[in-house]
Amino acid sequence: MNTNIAYLVIASLLVMVFLITRNIKTVDSEYFVLDKTEKTFGLTMSFYASGMGLWILTSPAEVAWYGLGYDIYGYAISAATPFVLIYIFGPKISKLLPNGVTLAQFVEKKYGSVAQKIVSLVAVIYMSAFLIAEFASISYLFEAISGVSGIAVAALVAATTFLYLNKSGFKASYLTDKIQGIGIILLLTFLFSVWFSQNSISEIADFAMLGGLNTFETYSLKSALAVIIAVTAAEIFSTGYWQRTFSAMNETTIKKASIYSGFGVFITILLLGIAGAVGAGKGLEIPTLSFINQLSLNSMTVLVLISLATLLVTSSVDTLENAISSTISIDLIKKGSREANNITLLVIILALFASTRVTNIFTVFLVADLLATSLVFPAFYRIKKTSKDILLVLPFVGSLISVFLYRYLFINLEENPGGLFVPTDIYGLADLNTFAIALVSSVIITFVADRFSK
Repeated sequence: MNTNIAYLVIASLLVMVFLITRNIKTVDSEYFVLDKTEKTFGLTMSFYASGMGLWILTSPAEVAWYGLGYDIYGYAISAATPFVLIYIFGPKISKLLPNGVTLAQFVEKKYGSVAQKIVSLVAVIYMSAFLIAEFASISYLFEAISGVSGIAVAALVAATTFLYLNKSGFKASYLTDKIQGIGIILLLTFLFSVWFSQNSISEIADFAMLGGLNTFETYSLKSALAVIIAVTAAEIFSTGYWQRTFSAMNETTIKKASIYSGFGVFITILLLGIAGAVGAGKGLEIPTLSFINQLSLNSMTVLVLISLATLLVTSSVDTLENAISSTISIDLIKKGSREANNITLLVIILALFASTRVTNIFTVFLVADLLATSLVFPAFYRIKKTSKDILLVLPFVGSLISVFLYRYLFINLEENPGGLFVPTDIYGLADLNTFAIALVSSVIITFVADRFSK
């Protein structure tokens, strides 16, 4: 496809998204969350679209190319498990905090301001890493499929999302989610239809098996479990999910939307992972593109890929931008929507700059995942009980100390690429032992601290 046509398609889609949000009328109270108005279909689409990102076209395929059966299934499960926690805790927390926006507000009510600040900082670190990764992914993927400048597309996406978030805030993000969610499903369906038309079911099965889909080894299981623990813990602190949870009409809506979106995310990531395994079985040499490079990249396929990538990155970026600014505004500096607008612009500029300098965003994700893993149990422990800050701070700090002691005493820091502070194994992947110690130690310390507090 001609590069100019590719730019035209991308710009047209972004203009369309902007025009959709142009006439949205919002008030200050809806800049961060909607007023308990959203029904099951809209919430499901918003959960699904905000959980998707440009990463789905590359990461599942890459995991499948390098990994085995446990890795493929584990990655799909890890993408869906945050919705399991929302199903369990979302209705309860929404009921306890009827005017809530962020999880940190609930933590402040349960524990206090110190605990709130810790949860807010962990959430901001994780979401910022995710935003930087999305911008960085633009350069790689868009250039690979269409030859356009990645930084130019990133700037276009950043400018468009800022314009409509600046005007309408979360309300605009939520509306575009519903449209983008439908578009993502339709475009993915088209791509899989092309893929299936080019490969018989038996060929797909044979190549997937050759690529490791039915191979189950212990080290693969450990890697999968580490990812499930890490991603589940980190994603549940994403403010974007909680903005949508607090916008739901009632508890039944939250539960239904959690089930539907969780299932949709699981199926999407599993199919893309299986496609990546097929690419590995076929001997394709670029792991990140092991699904995309199986498609016949004619003008129509490239057009669909560009459109899908644009919708994916826009739905993810606007969610992250508004979620980060909401967390900073409400939980850290406690200001209103005007300050949030300025914060959003600053976040975008910093993320764009960081995306051009990033060398290994994976390590940032791992550190944020570790912090979240040490926080997740005390944050949700006995949610109806009000406690003191120390009952969250102590398990959090104690868990991190336990992790670093383990790595200092039992990890060969000279050979391990993560060293003391980044929780990797010898291969540079997420280390199960480190994450398991973080989770188990936080559970034990929480129980002990709770008992002595009585």
